[in-house]
Amino acid sequence: MKRRLPRRWRIALRRAAAGDRPWETPSVRELCELPATTPLLVHAGGIAEDRALGGILAALARLPEFHLALVRTDADGAAVRELIRRAGKARRRVHEVPRPRRLTPAFLASADLAVLGFAPAGEPAAPVPAVLDAYRAAGLRIVAGNARPVREYLARHKIGELFAPGSVPSFVKAVERAWDRTAEAPEAAEPTVAPVEAGTPGPWRALGAGPVRLGLGTANYAGQLSALAAAISAARPDVGVELVVAKPPATYRYPADRYLHFPAEHQLDVQLDQIRRVLGAYTHLIVDAFRPVLGRLNGDDVAADLPALRRARIKVALLAHGSEIRHPGAHLERHAESAFRDAPEDLRERLTVVAERNRRTAEESGLPLFVTTPDLLDDVPFATWAPLVVDVDGWTCDRPVLERARPVVLHAPSNRWTKGTDRLLPQLQELHDRRIIELRLVEGLPYSEMRRLVQDADIVVDQLVIGSYGTFSCEGMAAGKVVVAYLSEAAHRAVGVQPPIVNATPTTLVKAIESLLDDRAAATALAAEGPGYVRDQHDGRRTAEVFDAFLR
Repeated sequence: MKRRLPRRWRIALRRAAAGDRPWETPSVRELCELPATTPLLVHAGGIAEDRALGGILAALARLPEFHLALVRTDADGAAVRELIRRAGKARRRVHEVPRPRRLTPAFLASADLAVLGFAPAGEPAAPVPAVLDAYRAAGLRIVAGNARPVREYLARHKIGELFAPGSVPSFVKAVERAWDRTAEAPEAAEPTVAPVEAGTPGPWRALGAGPVRLGLGTANYAGQLSALAAAISAARPDVGVELVVAKPPATYRYPADRYLHFPAEHQLDVQLDQIRRVLGAYTHLIVDAFRPVLGRLNGDDVAADLPALRRARIKVALLAHGSEIRHPGAHLERHAESAFRDAPEDLRERLTVVAERNRRTAEESGLPLFVTTPDLLDDVPFATWAPLVVDVDGWTCDRPVLERARPVVLHAPSNRWTKGTDRLLPQLQELHDRRIIELRLVEGLPYSEMRRLVQDADIVVDQLVIGSYGTFSCEGMAAGKVVVAYLSEAAHRAVGVQPPIVNATPTTLVKAIESLLDDRAAATALAAEGPGYVRDQHDGRRTAEVFDAFLR
């Protein structure tokens, strides 16, 4: 019987014949036994952790020229073989490659593009996947799932394309864009981005327009600081505002007075300028998400900035939105279907450290703490609810709901594990397959396009695993849609609100939607309460009232 030589022996013999060193670690292309002319994608970011890999393999059917190398550890072997089995006809273009002891640039560089699907990400504390540095060191363009830390990394280094995890068309288009750019002639070097840039101020009075000189910074998640600055300015004519945001330039989306180019926070001259500006100009300061406000000279959170702020007699308040203060262990105990059941263990551990550190800062400092969702009061009961602020008029529409025989149900996760997407999606897909609803799953779309989709929907499904409603729920209610989310009823009773939202978990979602469709008149009446509720609670007036005493 004719036996085939092991792959590494075949590679060594080819190298020896070509006059190369036969026993060096083979490259990923050599291990796939592909010629240099064959387009090769490489995935080396961990198999079990990447829940978008199934979609990436499904997309190969639409990329018939491309091969994919899955670099795996010994523990990943069974998972890789199952993924390859499910790839159908494309499985002949999927290569199982053992991971070397060191993921070197020489090993990866023979591929054409690097891919990364789902990188687990918490809100303010998410890590950048380490494999991105390995891809970059190998000189590869990266095609990656759209998550905040990955998005900021790619924008900072200008080396990649984003796609919506779970969307085959989005991945295909991202690969095609990246491939086209690898074929382009090298571009002239772009001008260096200034470490500090003048921003585009929003509708607020400038610093110095009144005796109260309020600084805000530096996270501005979902534009909430921009909305808060405008709300306070509208309510308090004696307040002038300066909003400083620290982000990569490509993510400058919301109004601000100054942008700190994200890596520049670590530069000494930028930090000293920020210290002079804050300590010399502000009377009041709202610290967003416990982020440092004096650059990174004192560390990566605000705690070490506080002594200098006290000496400057600046009144300081803390503002929190989510996992920077939400304790994973406590949340798991309180909620049977907690989002943290889907979070990787290492992410839970990191978020636990962050939440405990920030709670300790809040308690020991004695500073006023405000939270934007009622459920966070379970973690920090000494805090005050400052409702999220949304542009109610911008989302209002007159399209009636639930008149279609097959209503449109929209789910648009910004981050799958915090929304419970992987648990609720099979339930919605079942209803879609039974032609009871038309499911629209949307990820990574621009703001303007998202507004159109919300206004065209009948039912908006937000998170089902956290315990409170967020910006997306507010936008759905403002548009007059039926909104489904998981609410901790006790937390909302404690702040005196009863939002017109259908309360559901992944387990009860199908029953909740079927009940809505069984009594469409009641569901329509509930949706009609949404615009009024959001105007009362979330147009900025109540939020400005909450901060009024602090600004005195």
